[in-house]
Amino acid sequence: MSEKNPFLPDDVCPSLMTKALALNQVYLTCDFEERSASDVAIFYCLKTMLGWGPDDDDVSPEACRPGRACHCGSDPT
Repeated sequence: MSEKNPFLPDDVCPSLMTKALALNQVYLTCDFEERSASDVAIFYCLKTMLGWGPDDDDVSPEACRPGRACHCGSDPT
């Protein structure tokens, strides 16, 4: 089980990932709104390891929120 990502808002699914969170220090120092609007961050789901979730919809900080069928709160398994 992975921990909640401190660089994403609390209600974003913890299965949402992007390589930019681990590799790009400039990305991490921006406000969340600037980071999520970036066209260089490619998001993927830890459940599928793809750019779409188990429900076959695209993943993004805007889309991976409570109410989505595959949203897992604090447990990304």
